[in-house]
This record gives sequence, C-alpha cells and structure tokens, in this order.
Amino acid sequence: MFHVLLLSGCALLGQGPAPADTAEVPPSPQAAASPERPSELLVRRWVRQLEADSKAERDEAEEALIGLGPAALEFLPPPTPRTPADLRLRLERIRQKLQRAAAVAAAGHSLVSLPAGPQRLSKIFESITQQTGNPIVDFRGQFGQPVTDPELTVAMENRPFWEALDRVLDEAGLTVYPYGQKGAIAVVNRPDTERERGSRAAYSGPFRIEATTVTARRDLRNPQTRWLQVALEVAWEPRLVPIAISQRLSDTEAVDENGRSLAGDTEGVVLEARVDPNATATELKIPLALPSREVKQIAKLRGTLTAMVPGRIETFRFGDLMTAKDRSVRIAGATVILEQVRRNNQVWEVRMRVRYDEAGKALESHRAWILHNEAYLEGPDGKPIANAGCHPTRQTENEVGLSYLFSLDDPPENHTFVYKTPGLIVSRQFAYEFENIDLP
Repeated sequence: MFHVLLLSGCALLGQGPAPADTAEVPPSPQAAASPERPSELLVRRWVRQLEADSKAERDEAEEALIGLGPAALEFLPPPTPRTPADLRLRLERIRQKLQRAAAVAAAGHSLVSLPAGPQRLSKIFESITQQTGNPIVDFRGQFGQPVTDPELTVAMENRPFWEALDRVLDEAGLTVYPYGQKGAIAVVNRPDTERERGSRAAYSGPFRIEATTVTARRDLRNPQTRWLQVALEVAWEPRLVPIAISQRLSDTEAVDENGRSLAGDTEGVVLEARVDPNATATELKIPLALPSREVKQIAKLRGTLTAMVPGRIETFRFGDLMTAKDRSVRIAGATVILEQVRRNNQVWEVRMRVRYDEAGKALESHRAWILHNEAYLEGPDGKPIANAGCHPTRQTENEVGLSYLFSLDDPPENHTFVYKTPGLIVSRQFAYEFENIDLP
C-alpha cells in the first residue's frame, strides 16, 4: 500500500504548506493478513539459516523466505554496515523479489464480501473499508444534501472493490465525488437524471474506467480538419495511488456500428493522464477519426492502460549526521545516498539522492510524487522534526537529488535523518472495453 504524507514530506520552497487533511488508510486484510501470514519467529528462523555453513542450507532458507510471500517483508532485518556480504546479498535478493510480488499484488483489485440480509448503509461502508483498506467518506453534508442511513440488501461474495461499491451506491442512490478528500472515496447523492454507475463502467484491476463525454469537431474553414474525442474517467482504489497512467494510441481499437475503424493517426502517440495524489480519479481523452453523419454509435472501444505502481514503502535511516558523507543504504531496488549535512545560513541542510535500479519514466521532472515522500529528522527523544522545505538538486533517468532544510538552533548531533520511499516501481497493463457509445 502506498500513501503519501504531505505534512512531513517536501514542502516546496516558495509555496504554502501542504494540506494536512489526509484520510487515514487502514491496512487491507487481504494485503496485510491472511491465514498463511508468517510469524516473526518463523521469518527470523529462516534468516538465521541464511548464515548456515552449508550453501545448500543457505539456498533452502532463501527459497523458503521468498515462498512466505510479501507478508514476510515486515520481519526482514534491514542491512547494516556489519551485515556480512553474502547475507546482505541474499537479503537484498529476497527483499526485491518480495517487493515485486507485493507491488504486483497491490495492483490487483481488492475483494468485497457482504452477508445476506439487510444492513445499514453506514455499516456496509465500514465493512468495505475494513476489507479493502479504502476509506469511504459521506460528503452529502458538505453539499447540503440530506444524510440518510437506509437499510440495504446487497449480498455478495468476493466481488472486486469498484464493482461492489457501484452496486451499493446504485442501491442507495449515491455516486462518487472524486475531489472530496485525499486518500478516500467521497460519496454524494446521485442526480435523478444520471444513469446508474454499474451500467456505465469498465473494471480492470484496481481501476474503474468510464466513458464520460464524446466531442465531435469540424473546422468550417478547413474541411480536412475534423476529429472525434472520447473522454475517459480513470478512478483508482485510494489505497494505491499510481505514479503515472498512460496509454499508447496504437493499443486502442475503435469501430462504428458498420465495423469500420475509427482509429486516427496513432503512430508513436502516447497519452498520459495527470495523477493528482489529492484526488481518486483522472481523465484521458482518446482522439478518434470523425465518421460520416449517418454513423450513430461507436460500436466498440477498447484499449490498454499502463500504470506505474509503487511497491512497499521502505524506511532509510542515517545517524552520525555531522560526519556523514556519501553514505548509502540500499533496500530492494532503491538506494538512498546521504551526501552531506551542513549549515546553510540560518538553517541546516540535508543533501541526499535517491536512485532506482529500474525507474522507468517514474522520475521524469514533471512528476511530483517523489517530492511528497516523508523526510524528517528524528531527535534524541525519538520525536520527528518536520523539514522546512526542499528543492531538487539533480535529475537523471534513475536518480533524483534533493536538498531538505531544517530549522534548528544547534547542530543535528545525535539526530537521525529518516527518508521513506517505495523500494520498487513496477509497470502493469490494464485492459478495458466499451460498447455502443452514442455519438453527438
């Protein structure tokens, strides 16, 4: 699960403080607990065997730890300067494989089961939140709408989150307001003239995709300039904020009711949606060729989204700050380098870099997610000290440099610099399909 704490992340210099009204996202039992969840004692026993004299025993322990699945990650010991080289290598290998498995699992949909018999709407929302880690917030009061709590009968067994939620919302006459609260699904009354949600959505992994508008345009001065555009709303489960969502137009297929293709010039074109961590949805606009006037529908529109998904958040800790210089800590596929800590006028500056083995395009300069990672000092009393701002210092394909500022009267002796970032970034594809989209 990936969630961003803006309050203690990077407050960009020259901007106001980041909002602090982040919804608390409970862990999903599907991701964090199961009957097969390994015990800390079991993980430690296999970790000890990683240092056995026999290579066969060490290999057996490594395979066993990987076989325990992503739930074993929280019990794996972090590497230290005293960790033997072979143990460090094996732990990194294990952590990276479990990280990838966790990220891939997180990119799947959460499941919802609801018992037979009537239940109050508020209890249904509580149950869905508990099962999936996706908070649901009633926003009707903020819009001056009456807040009712009807009894519903919506029994289901292991249904995908968005499909289950749409069914509940349709029964209750509600819909989603995607800009209500960070890290949560905000629900409001559905307008009487609006179609039910379940009839207009495509579900793919943790995403709900809906064709919302169709626009046709003809340039009267240049008859050759004409186009058709379908806007797609792409919503995600709040427990998982994607880093980026894109689609190659060559992965799009569109035909009219006569079977004729509506695809335009798609060679090399990649659409990218802006992902706002304060929202739960974004928009993609798919350009198509404008058909003749007798065409009334897009009979079929299908495509494949590519989403960059963060893995488990890892914690990187650095002590002895006054003597630190180019000290690095590696966890899974991420390496954090503490360059130096120095006085900078009236503040103390922590200069660092974060590097990924495989970042893909996740670190491109227009993406701001890396600036919202948690970064703080921990005092001798264990209490966190928030940074007073930060700015980027370098940018490459796989690495970003950052400078964090802290308002301290004295040198940060006996302090620890703490930085949190995903240990891995993976890309996955999600297919969708719509039929019989009416043209304007």
